[in-house]
Amino acid sequence: MTDAGWVRFDGLIAGAAFASGDQLVVGCWPVSPFGPFVDAMWARPDGSRVLVIDDGPQEAFVRSHYRFDEVITSEVGARVSSDGVVFVGGPVCLQIELAGPSILSAALGLRPRFVREREWWGRLEDVLFRPALAPVIGRGVRARGVTTAGTRERYVARDVRWATGVSASLDGRDLGPTAPPRGPAGFGFSEFLARPGAVRVTSLFEPRALVSR
Repeated sequence: MTDAGWVRFDGLIAGAAFASGDQLVVGCWPVSPFGPFVDAMWARPDGSRVLVIDDGPQEAFVRSHYRFDEVITSEVGARVSSDGVVFVGGPVCLQIELAGPSILSAALGLRPRFVREREWWGRLEDVLFRPALAPVIGRGVRARGVTTAGTRERYVARDVRWATGVSASLDGRDLGPTAPPRGPAGFGFSEFLARPGAVRVTSLFEPRALVSR
């Protein structure tokens, strides 16, 4: 059960950081107010942030709620399965092979369905559970916060899977092996997981999100 009126996005976020200093985060959203869409957020080694997304209302929404120095509008596509994620769009190609559900997935499944999307429960999780999980998921991960448009947003994670293999290229240049992030990507109030992988998640924005752009 969700608090009334909150704007809902259901999908998957996948990401990885590389020894090159690049960080990639891909969002695949089959359910959104704009219909299905996918995007990629790319943090360059110099700290600049790039959004890669198809042209449309989803581009304006994402750009208004997260931080970017550049936007590349391009045809984008993704294939998501239980075994992995493949994204191709603009200069970005990312393929992540995934293991089965993690211990974190089992723990997330213990939450009662009727409370896990409530705002008060999100506050509880962020205060009580995030510090304990920080060594595993990364200290920059947040379950709730405020977007650059001043809108409250929260994440309800349902499944976490770690990567068993990752390959990526930018304009055909192979990024090489993965590595711990050199620093925060800075797209929004939350960072992606410290390890390469994917999270099935519901992203909830307060009701005014669609009119606050």
